[in-house]
Amino acid sequence: MIKYLSILIVIIDQITKFIVHKCMDLYDSINVIPYFLNFTYIRNEGIAFGIYFEGGKIFFIILPILITIYLFYLLKNEEFQDNQSQIALYLIIAGAIGNIIDRIFRGYVVDFIDFHLNGMHWYVFNIADSSVTIGLIFLLYSSIIVKK
Repeated sequence: MIKYLSILIVIIDQITKFIVHKCMDLYDSINVIPYFLNFTYIRNEGIAFGIYFEGGKIFFIILPILITIYLFYLLKNEEFQDNQSQIALYLIIAGAIGNIIDRIFRGYVVDFIDFHLNGMHWYVFNIADSSVTIGLIFLLYSSIIVKK
């Protein structure tokens, strides 16, 4: 069942990115919830938080693929057989796959979720980024709290 959640996340991630890419011009912004949430279309050619370095395009594809392979390996590890760890790993894998697809087929990641408050904006992100973040939180929780 958890595996299907990952597939669903990848599908939703790709559909939302497709819609943003086709329906919005680069840097366009749509106010969704006043003073809190916009959909702002940006292209992230770097890695986390837009970190970029020259010659990094291949690195930004290969590294996530290697990490994803390692996460699949961890799914078989005894330490990660509890439900919380399995959910966490599948969430991280789903997010990684969503962004890998973008990097391979577009050369960049489509980001569009733009939270802000009083004119201060957080980094623009997407569904895949959210999945990785939630997965990492679950993984920390399951390894620190649950396994005490």
